[in-house]
Amino acid sequence: MIGILGRSRQFGAINKLLDQMVREGCHPNVVTYNRLIHSYGRANYLKEAMSVFEQMLEEGIEPDRVTYCTLIDIHAKAGFLDNAMDMYRRMQAAGLSPDTFTYSVMINCLGKAGYLVDAHRLFHEMVDRGCVPNVVTYNIMIALQAKARNYENALELYRDMQNAGYEPDKVTYSIVMEVLGHCGYLEEAEAVFREMGRKNWVPDEPVYGLLVDLWGKVGQVEKASEWYRAMLDAGLRPNVPTCNSLLGAFLRVHRLSDAYDLLINMLHLGLSPSLQTYTLLLSCCTEARSSFDMSFCCQLMAKTGHPAHMFLLSLPASGPDGQNVRDHMGRFLDLMHSEDRESKRGLVDAVVDFLHKSGLKEEAGSVWEVAAEKNMYPDAIREKASCYWLINLHVMSEGTAVTALSRTLAWFRRQMLVSGVSPTRIDIVTGWGRRSRITGSSLVRQAVQELLNLFSFPFFTENGNTGCFVGCGEPLNRWLHQSYVERMHLL
Repeated sequence: MIGILGRSRQFGAINKLLDQMVREGCHPNVVTYNRLIHSYGRANYLKEAMSVFEQMLEEGIEPDRVTYCTLIDIHAKAGFLDNAMDMYRRMQAAGLSPDTFTYSVMINCLGKAGYLVDAHRLFHEMVDRGCVPNVVTYNIMIALQAKARNYENALELYRDMQNAGYEPDKVTYSIVMEVLGHCGYLEEAEAVFREMGRKNWVPDEPVYGLLVDLWGKVGQVEKASEWYRAMLDAGLRPNVPTCNSLLGAFLRVHRLSDAYDLLINMLHLGLSPSLQTYTLLLSCCTEARSSFDMSFCCQLMAKTGHPAHMFLLSLPASGPDGQNVRDHMGRFLDLMHSEDRESKRGLVDAVVDFLHKSGLKEEAGSVWEVAAEKNMYPDAIREKASCYWLINLHVMSEGTAVTALSRTLAWFRRQMLVSGVSPTRIDIVTGWGRRSRITGSSLVRQAVQELLNLFSFPFFTENGNTGCFVGCGEPLNRWLHQSYVERMHLL
């Protein structure tokens, strides 16, 4: 019953049920607590999940391997990787040896944190300890290599998995198709789709959706539309992510009437536009080529009926300290609590970019600050060593990158004036940028360099890495003392 209530997020009913259990002499055991932790974790209520864990300990109930694995998994998925690693260490200290599931979760956790070498080491440790990897483990390893764009390594793992006697499942095929697509081998990805059929795996909607997405992202809108129609012909009902993929493809080539028809079709099918749907339309509005295009995008945004539209329409003008905007943003993110972090981050990026380019730079800065406080960008600002900081902007659009950089540099200045300790080095990573259209060119890099030049930031590049601007030593210290650093996001 707790599991069922947890899946529907009926936490009030769960608490009443627990009270009833105790009254009737049926005391919660480790399984009960594990269900509670899992329910809170799935709803992204991490504090409540940890409270249940602490309550277990207080009542003398020993957490088991499932307890620790659940806590590791939910923290890793929410981006709190240090907490996940801490739980892993606590599990080992409790004398619980990892099993295949635990290793798989930890490998995934390390990979998501960017520690691919450590993830690979743990994979080999797992094998050396006689813990046999399963299809899920291989899928995680292949997916991590794919995410890091190590596509050849991903395909090699795929071959290793087959040589070890494992038959690919639907997830494996999807990952391999995605890898091939990112390598530009879209015909080969279609061949894998056909192989699925030969192996009696009936392709489901997400598999068709993947092909819609892959062809759409390379600008082949007709091919994306063909796969969308093929899915319908197979008697499958599209889901919102697949519709979003095709919608994004239409918007990228400015086929706004097709985008409108698709959105109306979504609504007729009873599909509720998601946060990503709204994000795509807002980004299109920001990049609109004409006032007509902007007006048309605004109509589409209103058609979605998504709460994000009312949030944006009711965004107040920034007060003297921006607290009213921060409060407004905080309430909206609380409302969107159960959305996954990637979707929320995508919307935040689109909102900040839109506000920045609309001249509402104070509002853009306040929205960014709330997003940073709520861990929307966990890898954006990191202290690599004592007083050595990394600012990573490469996953942002140019408006968000400029806003994030200027507000972060202002934060460094305030910290320095309070503590008297200045950063000795700051690395600003721009990469290719979200809005890049040409290989070797980054709109984020260009926007950041223009900002740094405008304010005479003492940067240099090293080892030929033109996508990373470095400031260090006494020149950096002198620059941070300049009063304009506090307000540069407005200029």
